[in-house]
Amino acid sequence: MKKLTIFGGVIVSLFLLLYACKKTTTAGATTETANAKGAMMAASPAALSLASGPFVTAYVEVNSNNFVNPGCYTYGAPANQLFGISVIFAANINSTNGVPTLYFNPQVQDVLNSGKVAYLQSLGIKVLLDVLGNHQNAGWGCFTTYAAADAFAVQCANAVQQYGLDGIDIDDEYSTCTANNSSLVLAAAALRARLGTSKIISMAAFGQSNYFTATYNGQKLGDILDYVFEQTYFSSDYAGRLQPYINAGVPKSKLGLGTDLSNSDQAAVATYVKNNGLASAMVYNVANNSQTKLSSISNVLYGSATAVKPNCIDGTGTPPVTAANMSLVFDGTNEYLNSNTFNLAGTSLTYEGWIKPAAFKSVFPNISTIMGIEVSDANVALLRLGDASLANNKLQFVLNTGGATPKKLSSVSALNANTWYHVAATYDGATMKIYINGVLDASLSATGTISANGAFQVSRSWDANRGFNGQFDELRVWKTALSQTSIQANKCSVAANSTSLEAYWKFNEGTGTSIADATGHGHNANLVNMESTDWSTIVPCP
Repeated sequence: MKKLTIFGGVIVSLFLLLYACKKTTTAGATTETANAKGAMMAASPAALSLASGPFVTAYVEVNSNNFVNPGCYTYGAPANQLFGISVIFAANINSTNGVPTLYFNPQVQDVLNSGKVAYLQSLGIKVLLDVLGNHQNAGWGCFTTYAAADAFAVQCANAVQQYGLDGIDIDDEYSTCTANNSSLVLAAAALRARLGTSKIISMAAFGQSNYFTATYNGQKLGDILDYVFEQTYFSSDYAGRLQPYINAGVPKSKLGLGTDLSNSDQAAVATYVKNNGLASAMVYNVANNSQTKLSSISNVLYGSATAVKPNCIDGTGTPPVTAANMSLVFDGTNEYLNSNTFNLAGTSLTYEGWIKPAAFKSVFPNISTIMGIEVSDANVALLRLGDASLANNKLQFVLNTGGATPKKLSSVSALNANTWYHVAATYDGATMKIYINGVLDASLSATGTISANGAFQVSRSWDANRGFNGQFDELRVWKTALSQTSIQANKCSVAANSTSLEAYWKFNEGTGTSIADATGHGHNANLVNMESTDWSTIVPCP
């Protein structure tokens, strides 16, 4: 979306320039085999639940506005929620070593970590995450293979699962990569395969009908998307704005017509939506002072002015409901988590998290694995309980920093069963340290470069006999050695975009087959041999 407030003659010239700047056309569409995750429907059940009449969609620039606000606006008596969809604007697509990577700035991360998503959903509002280019060599329009599109779709699907979202909004702007017309149909197909039919996939469209003619496995982009929100705000030629999408086969029942609240065309937009059978009137940018202009929409669509709930705007009333807080229980036998390959090479590292052992291993070598990499003695970075010559209730940090033999640091303190402990192991290029509940427990002089590059696992290492019997919560991997002060201050939570935080598993999903990596780095952990009863509301931090 072009989210710019522009006035006078600049508006006209900018609009004409932007509307004329189409993506470069490329012939043909990719014909790779689709991901085998079921058939795609024309509209998801979540979208169908909004289809009884025109609904209103809110885009909220969360860098400057409170995401609670869309839930504060109502119409009618008894009061009805004005908005059917609220969109978090915006997450980004960054290029990380040439790989498209989902990124949350601090304001977006704050919304996702708060209870605001669940609060709006409790009011019946669907919550989507807008994903937008970031002036880097990565973007929605630049995928050339299904596999590449699917790799990014996995990141988006994990975010949807982790934060309980209702879907993804595709926003193809502000990237510097070379676009092609077949990219978005690949991306949408991959998203639908990963999200299934219970989630919404929409598109923020700004003069981008060129993407709607390419096909993939017999489907066009408009067949896969639930909604297309047309957003060339500064033109009052509504029919002209929408016709290219209609010509490309997008039904009016999927089209939304956008208005920017810096304009004064809200009533005209709502009238066009109502008279032409469109899905939605889409509004950018909903803020704490939008009542008057929103009334122009609700009066047309619903015959009622927009009202504001008392003590609601900017979250001034009762705090929104909090997100689920859960942990995960392991049985000590064959239950574990399997993440992807980590390359931890360097001279600094921290493992930390909460553990609650239920019992300790009584079979040689008495090892209960917490987390890490163990390919061989020469390729290892592991945090565990016990060893062949160590008590089974003492922590051990195993790290190779050069040579064939790893260094082992064992805790002085022994742990008790059925007790939560915050444990941390650090290496700064000179010393290995173990902290228990933020207190330094043991240290060992060590130098050299970490030699650990391989599959990262939780509750499993060398073989299946080294599982952990108990609970885990808030596990993290850092490519830095945290100070004792940092460990003590952030035992219960930390910002997911913290510098040098490589992976962060919160265990708050409560369902599903994987734990999302909150950092957006893609280190999601798959559940192996685990059951739905392994989720627990017993947690170390409220």
